Amino acid sequence: MTETCLRRLNQLLGHYDHSVLYEVNLDELENVFATSRRNTSNILKILGDYNWIFWQPGIGRGKSSTIQITVSMYQAIYQTLSSEIESSNFDVIAKILHTYQEVAANALNQAMLESNRNKEESNSLVITQYPWVNELNPTLTYRFSELQIARSLYDTLLIVNVHGKLETQLAYDYRVDGKRIYLWIRPEVICHDGLPLTIDDVVFSLRELKNTQGPVSLLFKQVEDIYFSESERAVCIQLESENPLFLYCLATANASVFTSRNLSFSKKRNIPIGTGPFSLSCWDKDKVVLRKNPHYFAKNALLQEITLSHQGSQLEHFVSFNHPALETEKHLIQAFSYLAYNMRESSDISPHTIDNLFKYLKSIRNQFSASENLHPMTLNESSSCSINPISTPILSGKLVLTHPKWTIKYLEHLSNWLIKKISETGIIVDVVILPNVSTPEMLRDQADLLFVEEVIEQPLEFGLYEWLLASTAIRFIYPYKQLLEHTSDLHKRLANEDQLPQLVTRFNQLCSESSLLPLFWGQEEVVQAKQVNGLYINKSGYSDFYKLWINN
Repeated sequence: MTETCLRRLNQLLGHYDHSVLYEVNLDELENVFATSRRNTSNILKILGDYNWIFWQPGIGRGKSSTIQITVSMYQAIYQTLSSEIESSNFDVIAKILHTYQEVAANALNQAMLESNRNKEESNSLVITQYPWVNELNPTLTYRFSELQIARSLYDTLLIVNVHGKLETQLAYDYRVDGKRIYLWIRPEVICHDGLPLTIDDVVFSLRELKNTQGPVSLLFKQVEDIYFSESERAVCIQLESENPLFLYCLATANASVFTSRNLSFSKKRNIPIGTGPFSLSCWDKDKVVLRKNPHYFAKNALLQEITLSHQGSQLEHFVSFNHPALETEKHLIQAFSYLAYNMRESSDISPHTIDNLFKYLKSIRNQFSASENLHPMTLNESSSCSINPISTPILSGKLVLTHPKWTIKYLEHLSNWLIKKISETGIIVDVVILPNVSTPEMLRDQADLLFVEEVIEQPLEFGLYEWLLASTAIRFIYPYKQLLEHTSDLHKRLANEDQLPQLVTRFNQLCSESSLLPLFWGQEEVVQAKQVNGLYINKSGYSDFYKLWINN
């Protein structure tokens, strides 16, 4: 059903009453629809197929036809909205609301109540306005919204608990022996296609991670070899040198284990088959549908199905987490927003100007944090975030700022505020949208500044290590050769036993060089609904879909 059919029905109701039988000819209906005879016949057939009208063409020359409208406009809108809700076509719903206003709003409320009852009975959930999804291969993406789905589709060898401690997952045990890490794999794990997970699958997955030139490739460049140890009966990962932080790399969503077998939804939408609490049943331009994995080896998901719709931005007062009441709560998460500076040859702005600009923005960031209830980002608790504001400096030059397409409102507000404040100094600002945060290096030759927010994984010591090797900032600031030098230098620093101070020192060095300007700690806004429970946001900002359940 489409909004076009509603428009045609509305045209009929403007000339004929509901439930009344009329004798008409096609010439009259051509005038009603303001279209050709052929189109008129097609419209009548479609409306008849929907059972919105009774239509009987006249038989014989000069014979009148018979028409009766069998539904009210409200009933037709209700049926259409119910169908579009079921298909997660929320943008179409917004258009219908705009056109038919109060009638559509009343019909939508009824359709939503019915949809909620059906979803609750089937333990299903629809989440609207979920960010678009381009890549679900965990080795190739660094986007938060894509990794969130990957955590439901795949498992990792190890996991980090809420206290920042390592626990086993696909590996039921592990041992570190110098440069070698031994992992014993659970024998009972079944993949989404019904086949058992094998040792060969695990070795294949780890080798793919090591060899893929993806966003986290520098984290796994330190791996020398991956093989099955016959003597230990375990998968062995051999490193170039000892690194206790590497174990945490195996717990990241990027290190998810998958098989060499693939599931295809289109030419551009392919994913390797995994073992996670959900499998992928649909992936198109409008939505992603996750379905409960009945063979899951650990705690099962509590919902049978979750639909992550990319539509619905115009419907936030009607549809969100299956509930019309938008009660929200905000969580402080271990993520932070920042500006990163790329010193490029063809730039129209000098490093000295950037240095002065960063000092100015740092001094006035509290102006923005006060209005948005944000916390300025610092790694040194003893250092004060309260810096006396500097008067607006007079600067010159032209810079190109890049940032992702925003899906979070406060980041959009912050971006606009930054552009405004930079422009007030006299600097001309051009904005280029970063099409993919997983590949910021694609814009190194075009942009001077990058603005983004990113998660720092748990625990903080590993989170800093991972950020310094894989973040969007690092891959934007340094060309590949310098990235390798940066990686080597960082590992030399970490040869000392006390690693956290070394990581903080390197982070602060980036700030003092004006390569980086940290702004604020991240914030996650969660829509709460009475029916939906188990929404758990940890410090990384990941909400675990498999913990969601509906209270009937």
